[in-house]
Amino acid sequence: MNRRDFLSSTALASVTTAAAAGVSTVPAIRSQAWTIGEPGGYETMQRVERELAPQPGEAVVKVAYSAIAARDLGIARGWFLKDLPPSLVPLSEGVGTVLAVGEGETRIKVGDRVIGAHFARWTHGAWTPDNYAVDVGFTANGWLAEHALLPTSGLVVLPDGVDDTTAATMSGSGVTAWHALHSKAGVMSGETVLSLGTGGVSTWGLLLAKAAGARVAVTSSSDEKLALMRELGADITINYRNDREWGKTLEAQTGGVDVVLENVGRLTLDQSMYATAPNARIVMIGTGRMPDELPRMPGLYEKNLSIVAISNGSRVMLENLVRAADANQIRSVIGATYAFNEAPAAFEFAAKSSHAGKILIKH
Repeated sequence: MNRRDFLSSTALASVTTAAAAGVSTVPAIRSQAWTIGEPGGYETMQRVERELAPQPGEAVVKVAYSAIAARDLGIARGWFLKDLPPSLVPLSEGVGTVLAVGEGETRIKVGDRVIGAHFARWTHGAWTPDNYAVDVGFTANGWLAEHALLPTSGLVVLPDGVDDTTAATMSGSGVTAWHALHSKAGVMSGETVLSLGTGGVSTWGLLLAKAAGARVAVTSSSDEKLALMRELGADITINYRNDREWGKTLEAQTGGVDVVLENVGRLTLDQSMYATAPNARIVMIGTGRMPDELPRMPGLYEKNLSIVAISNGSRVMLENLVRAADANQIRSVIGATYAFNEAPAAFEFAAKSSHAGKILIKH
């Protein structure tokens, strides 16, 4: 079952209208939010006013920052599913303070500073496609609002040592890199990690791999971005625009990498596989366009390579990431910050991919 098959219009309707059901005993909060509007460019996004009152299992969060992920660009333009309601509030990443919780909530309290798992029902254990049903910013309203109404099942309370701008990027980019490196690849000190690109997942991959004691290689088409990656700790950088056989070059330079964060997809898979050492682990994260020819997958058998795909991460993984970021004083890479009333412009800028790291919206 794929994402499109699972996310029927019935499933979408049941999730996005769930907050309208029942009567809350908590006083309602009036708030501004951005919605995706009709399919098209980001100029179709609409700023609206709505009234929020948390039901059992929900919390109202006063948002400090939200962050734009690559998938949010497609969601806002209607590229993923044609029947997304125009009233959907986008963005799966953000940070804020809890103002109210639904009746019976004991784990999350008013005053907690929180982030929230991308898949709010995936608290722990193995992945299941059922998690698509409550996908914050896609099948459930997200963070692009003055106040976000969120499922408490996915919320994670933050320690003081994790600042808001870093926290705002954790539930999408950060936990994806954590899932790839630790839950799937089991990265070890002294190994070499290849992180493709300089976007949100890529830069989090660099920071987390260095914190784990690994050597890190980074690819980009921009020498300026590669210089920034070296400042952040990258040991090897390579401009793939200047070296079309960059995978073979990396294998020669490193003796072969042990872990690949394949943040692009099948388009770059062959070069990623050329770059690997025997028994390397390749984690498929990116879902970019198909290459003109099917990947040849060099070295799959000769090197005994492992390839696995992931979807974001569970709440437990997010909690583990928060502890690691706190202990290692990790700060995420921010490419630009826009004001809340400039949200469509922030999407336009993010779509140009001229930045490194994440684009934030300050609420």
